[in-house]
Amino acid sequence: MIAALMCGGRGTRMGIAHEAEKPLLKLKGSTMIDRVLHALVGSGQFEKIVAIPSINTPKTNTFMRNHYYSSLEPIDVVETGGISYSKDLSVAVCKFKPARVFVVSADLPLLNSKIVQNIVVRCLPSNPCVSILLEKLFVESMGIKPSIVTVIRRIGYCHSGITILDSSKVNREFSLAEHYIVMNEKALAVNVNTTRELEIAEGMLEDEN
Repeated sequence: MIAALMCGGRGTRMGIAHEAEKPLLKLKGSTMIDRVLHALVGSGQFEKIVAIPSINTPKTNTFMRNHYYSSLEPIDVVETGGISYSKDLSVAVCKFKPARVFVVSADLPLLNSKIVQNIVVRCLPSNPCVSILLEKLFVESMGIKPSIVTVIRRIGYCHSGITILDSSKVNREFSLAEHYIVMNEKALAVNVNTTRELEIAEGMLEDEN
């Protein structure tokens, strides 16, 4: 299995300085992207980890090209056009055929290895596209206001930013039938897109100490 780390967003909702890039924002001394990488590497589930920056995140691109997650192997980097998350994802995934691809956003700085392992175990290879959701009420209970809500059988859900795809089934012109797994994990709920969510993540890290 390959891990595709999406890190090409502009971070416009953060209101950060123009020269700053969201994946490189720091929490407790570590960048958000480093924290996600630590979870991916520590899970022991991946034969390769690929970073997917875009033309919108040149500093993240440079950072990842000089980053080693072991003493032997650098992170592979595939830069995209930064048109949209979905288009960047499609371009990236189509480069890794055939493979199962664990797609994760660099916006999840509280992700840990155990959650990654749990997701991989629960995502059956027979499902070509599996997305991890959280219940909207669970996310809101943490003081987070969801930006996008998916309604399934009259219940609201939020996407975690993690999807597992069978790249051999991906076609740029057609979408895959999506299978959902609900995991109400606090570490998945804090998808940092605003300064409020960054503050919540920082607070949770403080509580761990």
